[in-house]
Amino acid sequence: MQKIADLLGILMVGLLLAACGGGGETAVSIADSIVCTAAYRSSVEVGIEREETLTFTDADDEQALAFTEMTFHAAYDAGGADNERNLRVWVTDTSAALGTNAAETAVYHSTLFQLEADRGPVNQFVGGHGFTGLNYSYAPGSTAELQYWCAAQ
Repeated sequence: MQKIADLLGILMVGLLLAACGGGGETAVSIADSIVCTAAYRSSVEVGIEREETLTFTDADDEQALAFTEMTFHAAYDAGGADNERNLRVWVTDTSAALGTNAAETAVYHSTLFQLEADRGPVNQFVGGHGFTGLNYSYAPGSTAELQYWCAAQ
């Protein structure tokens, strides 16, 4: 009988510690802004030739950065209509930014980052690469490279 009482005591202490531990998570509020950086080079044989940023606040917005052969796009949805906050990033050929036929625009890369309605995102990647990590996109038939990342500020 004493063994059962001892086991129950140990179990209760374990449950109490687990309940008080909180899982180690820290509440993270919605970011004041999200900054996306795009770095372009005409060839992987040369260094970065141009680096630009886009800044989003907690309001619906869409922006783009046109480089010689590729355009970096980002659109933030604050979730007002459907309570689904997100950041969509995509890379296209530059013809879309120059006003040519949008129906023929090639999309090289597209990613949707779905965000919690009431917190985050959390910058989790080292090297200053925010919550998206460092991404690379290439134009077909070209030596050009576009690097991009987005971070919560």
